[in-house]
Amino acid sequence: MYLDKYEERMLRGDYGDVVAKAMQVIVKVGEVLKADRLVEIETAHIAGVSYLTIGDPGLEYLEDLAGSGARFHVFTTVNPVGIDIANNWGIDEKFVRKQWDIINALRSMGASLWLTCTPYEYMRLRPRTYHAWAESNAVAYINAVYDAWTEKLPGPFVVLSALVGRVPRYGLYTIENRIPTHMVKVNQDKALDNPLIAGLIGKRIAEVVGDGKPYLIIKSNSNAVIKQLLASYATYSPHAFMIIGDLTPNYRNYLSMADKPEVIELDVSEVMKDAVVREGDFDAVFLGCPHYGIEEITAVINYVSGKGWRRATKPVYIATTPFVLKQLDPDIVSKLRGSNIHLVLSTCPVVSPFLKSVDVNRVAVESVKQMYYLPKMVSINYVSCYGIECLDAVFNS
Repeated sequence: MYLDKYEERMLRGDYGDVVAKAMQVIVKVGEVLKADRLVEIETAHIAGVSYLTIGDPGLEYLEDLAGSGARFHVFTTVNPVGIDIANNWGIDEKFVRKQWDIINALRSMGASLWLTCTPYEYMRLRPRTYHAWAESNAVAYINAVYDAWTEKLPGPFVVLSALVGRVPRYGLYTIENRIPTHMVKVNQDKALDNPLIAGLIGKRIAEVVGDGKPYLIIKSNSNAVIKQLLASYATYSPHAFMIIGDLTPNYRNYLSMADKPEVIELDVSEVMKDAVVREGDFDAVFLGCPHYGIEEITAVINYVSGKGWRRATKPVYIATTPFVLKQLDPDIVSKLRGSNIHLVLSTCPVVSPFLKSVDVNRVAVESVKQMYYLPKMVSINYVSCYGIECLDAVFNS
């Protein structure tokens, strides 16, 4: 595998042992993947940073890196952690302390602690630039919406890539592996505006396309819907890559390169048959997987305002970011709290003991990704519901 002079110096140890060891791993992985060279990345996004998922071994690894003087070479953001940094919600003190140790190790290495799975909502990435991102929904989003190139990378590998600013050129880092193999047409009467149906469509595409690369034709005028579709697709897809007609930059170029793609038609009415709301009671509504942005939060505010700021019969928890919180009038946040709607920052229920700590064992959710992970990761059951209509269950009962 070809290395330029700067990369050779990093590998040789001219920039310290930490950089050299990181380069050794990246070069070895590149050789295994038959990469011809390394490419320079502009950003990195690290996932797998909850104490729930990495425990003491992961904490020790990050602290060892930080203690050895490791510093990130590129702009690096971080996925949700296992706690809400503004409210511990009754989570065990030891867990909270260990999670802060992880956060502080990442901080000392130079990470921007956004602690969100949707960093793409707060940055603008140039088409056909290289990035090293973990977190499947984010990988799918920047590939499809920005045509910014990243593979679906493991969190520890992203840490190493961020230290040296390089990844092997393989897979989705090459144009030949981004050519659509399938054309998926969604037959619909109107623009898709239902997040749950969008998630089910994403799941269905992953199932029918498999390892293929879909070119999707769909009508939607909502970024919230696109987020849910891509998050679900990425959960079930081995690579989390698709092109969306009229949305992905360079979509015409991608389509022109497709050589007789297999055509698949999906009917929304057929997909909706999978959207049967499971019977049974639930303890709370949880929204925000991926994290809610200002568009989704505004929809909730408008809904509750239309109900006269009545109090929900069961708590509603919404995962979002400090960026969104800063855009909201404190009086609105207070009114939401008075309506039993709580904004939860910097965490995600599938990598946190949060739900158990507030005595929730079954939630009403709109996210197909959440439906996949909640039972597996934190033993939480769910009831599916239709987007904003999840709120109907606690305001109209």
